[in-house]
Order: sequence, then C-alpha cells, then structure tokens
Amino acid sequence: MDATGEIAQGVLPAVLRALYAERRTGLLHVTRGTDRGSICFIRGNIVYGDTSIKECHLGETLVRHGLLTQWDRERAGEMVTATGRRLGQILLDLGLLDADGLEDALALQVREVLLTIFSWPDGRYAFEEQEPESFQGYDKPLRLSTGEVILDAVWSIGDPDVIRFGLGDLGRVLTPASDPLLRFQRIALTPTDGFLLSRVDGVATAHELLAMTPVSAEEAQRSLFGLLYTGMVEYLPLGPLDKAPAAPALRRTILEAHSRLPQRNHFEVLGVLHTASASEILAAYFRLAKLYHPDQHHVRELRDQRETLEALFARVTEAHRVLSDPEARAAYERWLAPPRATPASPPAPLPPPEPITDPQKIDETLDRAEGALAAGRAWDAILAVDEVLPGAKGRARRRGRVLKAQAHLRGQDGKKAAEEELKAALEEDPANPEAHYLLGTIYKAGGANALAAGSFRKALSLRPRYHEAHAELLALEPAPAPEGGGVLRRMLGK
Repeated sequence: MDATGEIAQGVLPAVLRALYAERRTGLLHVTRGTDRGSICFIRGNIVYGDTSIKECHLGETLVRHGLLTQWDRERAGEMVTATGRRLGQILLDLGLLDADGLEDALALQVREVLLTIFSWPDGRYAFEEQEPESFQGYDKPLRLSTGEVILDAVWSIGDPDVIRFGLGDLGRVLTPASDPLLRFQRIALTPTDGFLLSRVDGVATAHELLAMTPVSAEEAQRSLFGLLYTGMVEYLPLGPLDKAPAAPALRRTILEAHSRLPQRNHFEVLGVLHTASASEILAAYFRLAKLYHPDQHHVRELRDQRETLEALFARVTEAHRVLSDPEARAAYERWLAPPRATPASPPAPLPPPEPITDPQKIDETLDRAEGALAAGRAWDAILAVDEVLPGAKGRARRRGRVLKAQAHLRGQDGKKAAEEELKAALEEDPANPEAHYLLGTIYKAGGANALAAGSFRKALSLRPRYHEAHAELLALEPAPAPEGGGVLRRMLGK
C-alpha cells in the first residue's frame, strides 16, 4: 500500500483492506480542501476517529441520531470548555450515556466520518505509521468491524465499471482466506454475500461463481468485490490446468468439513437454510458432490485423503436423500425439533424466579432464542427472551426486545405486541437500525407508507448496507436517484 495517494472510486476500500490485513498501526488522514477526517488503527483495528467536519463531531452526531438533546449537548460542551476534559467522559459523568452507550456512540461517530470521506470524489489520503505504544490509552478496538467499514466503502462506489475493473481476471480460482483473522470476521453478510461465500471452495473460478449466483450481474459482482476487499476470500495464483496450486486450500477445506461432520445436521452439511427449496438442496448437493467425490481428485497432495473424501461424500449423499424426499424431510425436521409434551393437568403455579443478571448467562440465553427463531420456533424464542429480559441491561436488553419483536411478527396477531417491543427498544436506544427497520415493516403492512418510509430511511442512515431497508424504501419511493455522490449518498438522500 502506498503511504500517500489521490482519492478515486475504489481507492479507499483498497487502502482500508491493506491496513487491516497487514495489521498496520498509525493514523489514516483523508483531506479534501480544508476538510479532514482521521482514523486511528492499532494492529489493523479501528480505535477512534477525529475530524474537522463539524457535522461529524461526537456531540452533533449524537443529537442528529436522537441520542442526545441539543440542550444536553450545549450543557456538556460548556463543561468541556471549562474543564478541558473529553466530551465522552463528561457525558458519562452526567449520566447521559453509560459505558456501553459511549462505545456505541464513538463507533457511530467514526462511521459518520467514514461515510463522509467515502462520498468525496477527490482529495488525498496519507497514512502516518506509528508504534502501538504511541496510542496508549486508546488501544481498545471500537465496536466497529473494519470489514463492515470496507463494505460500506464498496457500496459507496457508484460506477459499476470500477467494480468490474477491481475484480480483475475472473478466470482465476477463488479460495477462502488462509488468514483466520480475515476469514472469520464479524460482518453482517447479505444473502448474496452468504451465497457466494458458501460456494468458494478452492476449485471454482470467479466467473463460475458469478454465473451461478441468482441475482443481477451487477449485484453479484459488487458482492464478490466486497468479499475480496475484506479479505474473506482471495484469488489463487494462476497455475497449470490440473489446478495443483489449489491442493493446499482444498485439503484444508476437506479436513475442516470432515472434522465438523459429527456436529452438523443435514441442512448444515449441505450449507443450506432450513427453509431451502428442493432446487436449492439439489444445487448444493451437486456442488458438494463434485467437490468431495473421491474420484475427482488426482493430485498427489490429496491421495492420502480418500477415506476422508468417501466419508464426506457419503454424508452429503445421505443429506440429499433425506431432504429431497418431502416425507423423509418432514420426519427429520420433527426429529430435529420435537414438539413439547402437553402435561395431563396444569402444574401448580410457581413463584416468579429471581431475575437473571449474569451477563454471560443472558447472552447464552439470547443466543438460544436466536436459534429457536431461526428454526421456526417463535414461541420458544419469546419464552427464552422473557427468562432474561427483566435482568438484562444496556445492549443485551435492547437485543432481547428486538428478538422478542421478531418472534411476535411470526405469529398471526403479533404486530401490536411487536410494535410495543420495538418502541420500547427505541426509547432505550434511538440508534437501533433493526428496530427502525422492523417498525417500518409494521407501518407498511398497515398502510402507513409515510411512517414506513421514515423508519426505513432512519435504518439506512444508521446502517448504510441495510439492503432490506433499501429495497423496502425503493418499493415505496421508486423515484430515480439523483446524480452524483455515489450509491451510498443517493441511498441516504444526502
């Protein structure tokens, strides 16, 4: 990565990827005229941001997103001037934010700075390398995934030709990243991202993967571009026709898949959702059968893995046999999630349990609720959330409310209960994009399109890659986007 350079479309995603993948430490300065945005990286992680742009200062950001009143902002600003202390610490001392809220606020401010500089059509960047010790006291990574930031930058690129040029030679083979830090990132993937990522196997070329992706060519290319620039997937070097260079990556894929067989059900073995259609199951089977068939691999490095390949192939075949037969699939799904037994007589009422306050126990229970919801057991999800909601605080409490609202929406008459949960979540955290989006879907279903559009716009302002909110907003307001500013700015109406 060059230490300095000119800004153009596609440049900043590449710069961010290099800083992250190479675990660089220092300050990235991006300037345009008198405006400046600076982001501090420590070993590739974003730890804070600073800017000369008044609209992106912490106080203004919090007021704009409803997390702080203008009166409280001015009161805290006077204390900053009088004491010389940082605004974040003042907000903590005044009780206007808790520790979790401050971390979220700092991440939100950095995202605002980045969205602004992503929109600049020109300018310059410069990376100032420093030692980690230079930032002592600021070495805690923000709750802001560098991969998410890179994807935001990718989706701000307005010219599809930039994407196509950035992808390079589509005849090269794609493989999962060899670096675990890059391969297993904390990133919210879109369905297209997930589809592509699940099919990167060290055998198929980029052209083959794009051809099988069931969306428009432009969306598939942008998604693959994002996966490449976050480093989650990478190109293998071009080699002879037998693809011998792919053997180490393929061997790794085979061994990892085999080690996880005992813990995986048929859906997980095929890499499909529980709601997968017959055609999706068949496509997954063909892809994996080709990958794991023992007769497919003749390279020297894989000759000792024949028994492993046979076990994988047999398990993939069995999963396909069961899930492609409607009766066998129904019986298997019942076995995965057996119905609760109904007691012969109602049990005696029990005294209310003590609220669960252990943060780890709360997180584990909310994870269980998410799993139940994903498996279609909405009522079990509601029960799990209710176990911990009374004792949950901060982010966990907001997460629980959104999960409970999602579960209520799965029921026939749950919209009212879901709306109440979402409004309660937004009272505690006005910058919750999921709550705004779900509230928008409820308003839309009730015919309140103006309210729905407002909720979707708010969700997008907080999470620019919220594709579901973007699609809903386009359905409500299908006007052509204004020219200039990139996809992201047009999406947010800035």
